[in-house]
Amino acid sequence: MNFFAPVLDRIKKQSPSYDMERIVRAYEYARDAHEGQKRFSGEPYIIHPVAVVDILLDYNPDEEMIIAALLHDVSEDTDRTLVQIEAEFGPKVAYMVQGLEKLSKVRSRIDEPYAENLRRMFVHMAADFRIIIIKLCDRLHNMSTLEYVKPHKQERIATETLDVYVPIAARLGIYNLKSKLEDLCFEFLEPEHYENVKEQLSSYSRMTDPLILDIKKTLTKCLAGGGFKKFKVEARLKSLYSIHVKLSRKSLSSVDEIYDIFAMRIILQDQKKDGREYTGHLYEALGVIHGMWAPLQQRFKDYIAVPKPNGYRSLHTTVVGLGPKSRNQPTEIQIRTESMHGEAERGVASHWLYGETGGATAGMDAEEIRNSSKFGERLGWVKALNSLQEEVSNNEEFIDDLHRDIFHRRIFVLTPAGDVQDLPAGATPIDFAYAVHSEVGNHCAMAKVNDAIVPLDYELQNGNVVEIITRDNAEPNQYWLSFVKTSSAKSKIKGWFRSNADPQKILREGREILNKHLEQISKAPLDADLQLLKNYGGCKLTLKDREELLRDIGRGMLYPNVVIKTLFPAEELLRSRSRIIEIKKKKQDKKKAIEEVGKNEVVVDGYTDFPIKMATCCQPNPGDAIIGYITRGRGVTVHKKACKVINNRKTERLIAAHWRKDVAAPTYRVSLEVVMQDRIGLLSDISCLTSQMGINITKMALNEATNSTFIFREFEVAIKDYDQLARLIQKIQEVPNVKSVKKLD
Repeated sequence: MNFFAPVLDRIKKQSPSYDMERIVRAYEYARDAHEGQKRFSGEPYIIHPVAVVDILLDYNPDEEMIIAALLHDVSEDTDRTLVQIEAEFGPKVAYMVQGLEKLSKVRSRIDEPYAENLRRMFVHMAADFRIIIIKLCDRLHNMSTLEYVKPHKQERIATETLDVYVPIAARLGIYNLKSKLEDLCFEFLEPEHYENVKEQLSSYSRMTDPLILDIKKTLTKCLAGGGFKKFKVEARLKSLYSIHVKLSRKSLSSVDEIYDIFAMRIILQDQKKDGREYTGHLYEALGVIHGMWAPLQQRFKDYIAVPKPNGYRSLHTTVVGLGPKSRNQPTEIQIRTESMHGEAERGVASHWLYGETGGATAGMDAEEIRNSSKFGERLGWVKALNSLQEEVSNNEEFIDDLHRDIFHRRIFVLTPAGDVQDLPAGATPIDFAYAVHSEVGNHCAMAKVNDAIVPLDYELQNGNVVEIITRDNAEPNQYWLSFVKTSSAKSKIKGWFRSNADPQKILREGREILNKHLEQISKAPLDADLQLLKNYGGCKLTLKDREELLRDIGRGMLYPNVVIKTLFPAEELLRSRSRIIEIKKKKQDKKKAIEEVGKNEVVVDGYTDFPIKMATCCQPNPGDAIIGYITRGRGVTVHKKACKVINNRKTERLIAAHWRKDVAAPTYRVSLEVVMQDRIGLLSDISCLTSQMGINITKMALNEATNSTFIFREFEVAIKDYDQLARLIQKIQEVPNVKSVKKLD
């Protein structure tokens, strides 16, 4: 049976200039290589690469991409090699297949293999974006057949899709693929909520389909009356997952409570003026609509004048009175050109074969793609992250930076000249300054947001106009590292300290920073000989080594929290006047209890059916970073990653392990002393802060001192780990009128 015939017909119709004989040869090569292999569904394996190509055709692939998609599993799953593929189909195809093979090992856990594979992903993305587009299409087909996979794998695959691939699709602006992936993840991760939203949306659609048809006719008549001749009016419904997110975020229970379930799209023809893109007719259409129906001012968004960071362009307005008189809900309307609509659907893929002329350019190689002006606009964040990898050696830091810079909500802010800077939510003026230029950041003295002076740790909002005031004698401050959000800013600040700062000054700053953190946990400050650091990390350090460790803290190369956790056991850091709230049930046989935990709570390299026991040497608890060790004939023993015993074992017998999502880490009650100057709303601010951090206040007792100064001596909170405690102390100290915070012994 020729599964490829319908797809080949699509290719012929879409790209008749491609070498069809070469493409058919690639299909036959893949078919023969996968001969005898089956999918989990029981179907021949060749169905998968063919389906990937079918999805890929929506994104204007070039000939090399189609062939690479057909062959993407050949080198990994069959006896055919990359050398053979290169000899048969050329180095460009072989390079993409190799990249896809490496990306197939990405896992949704913050462990060594996961971090390394994510690094590889972004290396390949920066080198040739076609690889990640094929991978996204591959993931979409795998998700659409996930029902045939074992349940424990379903959760892992859906989680990594939602954690890794969905955010990448969003950052590339490929919204239709993003929405499909989200809905499929939603179905497997939250099946009850999925069925509930699906049923509600189905009922909603039956009631609103006639309404949408009526609104479509009304808008068509309105635009025709305004002189527009060639246009399309369409309706788009929110995806199931986006509806679920909105219901959850606003604590709503019914789809009927969301007024923007559907939006109308007006798609006008592309126009040019003096050889350039013309968008005036979009604003004319907007004027016609606003002339007929009253707009909601706060709901108007001009993504043409100021595009979204991923390149999305459209006019958005919301009007009231559109539809039958009985309907009082507002209606969202999006206005865009055909090319803008294509960009919104295909994102970055719309630019590599569709350049400035708007026509397909077959045979573009990776270098030409990278040099395309429109395409280059969307490459900056990957290139920045890629260069950062050379400086970040710690995998945990890399993952943190990745989730902050890439997998987090984005905002755009403007320079006074109107240039757009793409930043993660929560970014500060310092992040903005370094995004503009390293020297602007290094000499930043003051910041203005919308013409008002703000603190340098001010949290920027979408659409802010930011002005950075520089001075020649201004220089980076260690404190900046505690609040900057972007990895780029952090890296440049650290780079400045490495290159410019006086070694003795850095040593003093490192000592002060560590002493401050020691004081926060009620520990004695460092003495003259730095005795506390003498046996740091199990190594005997000379005084020179200890001073260099402090300089690393002063340069921002080593976080004081990491040093604190290395110096003191977790129990000692969190035990202050406290007790464990959630303790495992006591059993007479402690060793048996520990082993039982491993069976129920740990997943080893994606599987739950390994014989598992917990190591008695380090006794890992939920929340600890863990790793498995394959023992001869006895399954897997799970250790803490920091365990000295496991660090001396053979690395080839180590295997990735992680705690199941639903396993809660122990929680500790920690007492803090908070000294503050009284003001209205202070207690409310602290309470809101702990709530936002997901921390419960278990006890609060207030004592008044002199001069309106208040002291919390019994401010007790439920804490999961030292990192959370350190963040809480830092955040409370940033609250206006708070003078000091420390943990009580």
